Amino acid sequence: MIKKISEIMLNNFICVDVCDGILKVERMITEKKLDMALVFEGGTLVGLLTYKDLLKSHPNRIVADAMNTNIIFIDPNSSIWHAKETFDKQDTSVLVVMDNYMPMGFITDNHVYVEIGRYIDSLTNLYKTNYIFYKADEIIRTKTTLGIIFIDVNNFGYIDKHYGHSIGDVILKEISYLLKNSIPKDTYICRFGGDEFVLVTPYEKKNCTNLARELSALIAGHKFIKDIRLTISCGIVSFDSNNNRSENYFSHITNLINMASLASTKAKKENAEISVATNLNQLEMTLDLA
Repeated sequence: MIKKISEIMLNNFICVDVCDGILKVERMITEKKLDMALVFEGGTLVGLLTYKDLLKSHPNRIVADAMNTNIIFIDPNSSIWHAKETFDKQDTSVLVVMDNYMPMGFITDNHVYVEIGRYIDSLTNLYKTNYIFYKADEIIRTKTTLGIIFIDVNNFGYIDKHYGHSIGDVILKEISYLLKNSIPKDTYICRFGGDEFVLVTPYEKKNCTNLARELSALIAGHKFIKDIRLTISCGIVSFDSNNNRSENYFSHITNLINMASLASTKAKKENAEISVATNLNQLEMTLDLA
């Protein structure tokens, strides 16, 4: 579901010695139509040399004079989201893919950002569900608790039919903007589909409920285009990773999102704003916050 670096990495590179001449390496890269040279000294990777680096260098110099010594490695089993976060944090445009201390290939920031672009919803500019699965898995592995808030816009079908899809699209954009800019930094959001959104957090049920209450009040208090007023229904589920250790959490995450979705449906049917799920067969603690 989440692409690994091994699926998108480039392997059109050569290995050169730190004392090789620039002109020699430039000819090799040009003739073989390569993008990168990995620079070694005594069997140790010590630098990178891109075609752009070569063009900026005097042909009579050696590789050591032109190479970039800022080498950042990434595992081939890492996700593209991890690569994006690494590029966002590090001052580099290239990551070297290493497996068992051997270079397998490389990825560039442009390559990764283009790939990530496929997972951005074109209407709302929010990430799609792929991102939420990655962040939920990360939270489970690094925190003690994963909280999920499933948000469903009430009566949105009526808005679409009564005002038209173009107005509905404008409203979805506004809702997305409000939610994205109102959640804490350790909370992540995606457009799940249609008028549904999913948030993942490292919060327990109580803090998830407080956040859902704040977001519900935010949406209810906002005047949308044509003075339209809206409300949302929120379903909440919390997962204690300390009691549920596993190598693959994706099936757990799928079930948790489904539980939160069922809880939001229950809240909507009961005219409540929030419902907290305990398991797939039992939904409890419906909170009428009206």
